[in-house]
Amino acid sequence: MTTPEPSDTVPDFTLHDTQGREVRLSDFRGRAPVVLVFLRGLA
Repeated sequence: MTTPEPSDTVPDFTLHDTQGREVRLSDFRGRAPVVLVFLRGLA
């Protein structure tokens, strides 16, 4: 596996938002930068 570079394109993927709706990374292409936050251990 190679180390990604800042200019590399990220593959499209789908996650669920806090309301359970599917959100695709491609939904945000062409907009301002996207910041992803992953929270662990919340139960």
